[in-house]
Amino acid sequence: MQDQRNLLLTIRYQGTNYHGFQVQKNALTVSQVLQDALEAVLGRREDIKGCSRTDSGVHANMFCVSVRTQSRIPCQSLVRALNVKLPHDIAVTGCRQVPLDFHARYDCKGKVYKYLIWNAQTRNPFYENRAYHYPWPLDVPMLNEQIKAFLGTHD
Repeated sequence: MQDQRNLLLTIRYQGTNYHGFQVQKNALTVSQVLQDALEAVLGRREDIKGCSRTDSGVHANMFCVSVRTQSRIPCQSLVRALNVKLPHDIAVTGCRQVPLDFHARYDCKGKVYKYLIWNAQTRNPFYENRAYHYPWPLDVPMLNEQIKAFLGTHD
């Protein structure tokens, strides 16, 4: 039996076509698609651990996944091979070996949520499914006051 190694994959995805990250019985998820690609490349279905769950339709610009494997494929080659197998709305951006006790969820140091507003009379097709289109004037002083409730450390 080969020695096992633990890999940290960084991915990004547009979640429009998926029902979140975590595998579900009756819906397509990012996790399922990533596991399918890993199985196609590694020849076996590996268990993956995501840094978080996401809701249906949510996008991620940097999402971490840990996977234990016996595969010896170098990280750089694994990134290339996975991106060949993945659809265009999911990409692996990096891979590195981490200690065996590393867990993407439990070792996560923080998260950043970004909500975009496209504030213009006409919609912008480049922001479709990525920004809220609000064609009326924004009350910036009121918004600055309200945002204070979201600042800080929350559980």
